[in-house]
Amino acid sequence: MLVYEEILEWLDGGPTIQQLRKKAKELGIKLKKRMRKREIIKTIRAEIEKRLSQVTEKPSSSTQPEVKEEVKREEIELPKSYGKDKLVLLPVNPNWLHAYWDLSPQTMRLLESLEPGSEVVLRLHDVTYIIFDGTNAHRTFEVGVDVRFTRNYYFNIPVPGADYLLELGYKKPSGEFVSLLRSNVCKAPRNYPSDSTRERWLDLRSKRKRVKPAGEPLIKPVEKMVGSSGMGILQNVSPSGGGAFIWEKIRSGMGKGGR
Repeated sequence: MLVYEEILEWLDGGPTIQQLRKKAKELGIKLKKRMRKREIIKTIRAEIEKRLSQVTEKPSSSTQPEVKEEVKREEIELPKSYGKDKLVLLPVNPNWLHAYWDLSPQTMRLLESLEPGSEVVLRLHDVTYIIFDGTNAHRTFEVGVDVRFTRNYYFNIPVPGADYLLELGYKKPSGEFVSLLRSNVCKAPRNYPSDSTRERWLDLRSKRKRVKPAGEPLIKPVEKMVGSSGMGILQNVSPSGGGAFIWEKIRSGMGKGGR
């Protein structure tokens, strides 16, 4: 109680707004960012008076002993499988992708009952700028996995900034691939700065994002090109003249009309 009473006297002493915010943080009192000094003092005072009233109304420990409740914390283990077919591909950095999957009991029984010589595999496809139909990937990479003990895999990709898609399936002894699960399309990060010249701004008051062109033009300016309307000048130039002689003729205007 003495501490709370001292705080009330301290509030009457005219502390600065920085001191008020520091004291509120020590007391665990939440303040809004744009509160004025007078509002902060009012908030702290109301909270202190509330705590003082609770202390005076609380019965003494001699008349009513406190009962401590023991909270039992149970350790909950996550299931190894949720029993649903799922295959997810995520970017890690420009050179690595991470995949994780889950299999339903039906899919697991199918893979366990494959004919001898079959192999469960992951196939990673480069599908940049294409609609993948199962056969038109730019490049395809394959790795064998044991789905009984493995639930994730990391891929070291060759091309940063490309789009990748993953398939989980099995290969028959004949070499035919059968796809069972297909992941999302994952875009790997680039390993070079963006060539975009747009400026992205965030309005802190409205929390809105704004995108606008930078000061420099997005489209490069059109450049002038030197040439000729006919090929006569090139036909009349001796081979020993060289490229420098040809361009000198063009610059002097002799190439107009082929004269």
